[in-house]
Amino acid sequence: MRFEASHSPTNSTGELRVTKFPASDGRLAYTSYVRAGLKPHSRAVLLHGFTQSSESFRSIACALSLSRPVETICVDLPFHGGSVDVNADLTQAAELLYDFGSDAIWFGYSLGARHLLTLCLRHPENRWKAIFSGVNPGIEDEEERQRRYLSDLALARELRLLDRDQSGFREFLDRWTALPVFQPRNALSEDVEARLANSPEGLARSLENSSVGVQPNLWPLLSTLRGEVVLLTGACDSKYLQIAEVMESMLATSADVVLRRKTIDGLGHSAVFDRPDLVVEAIVSLTVR
Repeated sequence: MRFEASHSPTNSTGELRVTKFPASDGRLAYTSYVRAGLKPHSRAVLLHGFTQSSESFRSIACALSLSRPVETICVDLPFHGGSVDVNADLTQAAELLYDFGSDAIWFGYSLGARHLLTLCLRHPENRWKAIFSGVNPGIEDEEERQRRYLSDLALARELRLLDRDQSGFREFLDRWTALPVFQPRNALSEDVEARLANSPEGLARSLENSSVGVQPNLWPLLSTLRGEVVLLTGACDSKYLQIAEVMESMLATSADVVLRRKTIDGLGHSAVFDRPDLVVEAIVSLTVR
């Protein structure tokens, strides 16, 4: 995809040029951040979590592109934000994401991390620069996977009941962001307003198409991953901390992977949104290698 040839309304924020690109046939919606008058030397692509959107990364994108010659691309994943009408599961979305550039620096959080891992493992010929936060390569036990999918289907049904109930949808998002897995965290850094850009129907379809309960088991393919990999995990996020430890043990002996893992003290699954500086730091570290 030739990003420089695309055209869309542009808003300037200080020295920052922010351009929104709508979804179209074969393209996900995204927002580009570039410092005005500065030619970017590299590109970072950020992939959000479930119920979020490209807007959830605004502060990180601004900090990164104002401080470095980096074009920051914040993508709306299928069924979210501006990509609400893009019907794609994890495997199909991987090919849409590939258009953003195999030579980019990639950051994926939670649902976005599963999209990113799917992308990397579908293209093992590439040497990736990939940062994962809250990634889950899959559920290996068939019964557990089925239970998770049924649970997500029940959540999808609940969401559909809120399709014309904005106050009910806000209450749902408040309950979702208050779940124990995300705690502890700083309430001031929560992005419920950005999440309201989504629709209950879109989120329901995301659960049906991209639940970890229907995600292919990627654990056996981890040995094919190549490139530079960073794992960021909240110290209080016990489930994903264990997953990161297993991934580290599996990748540590690979001659094709340069691996770093960082645990963020005192925070849970959403740690990177309370410590956005660590996301910027990780991306910058991969631009200079």
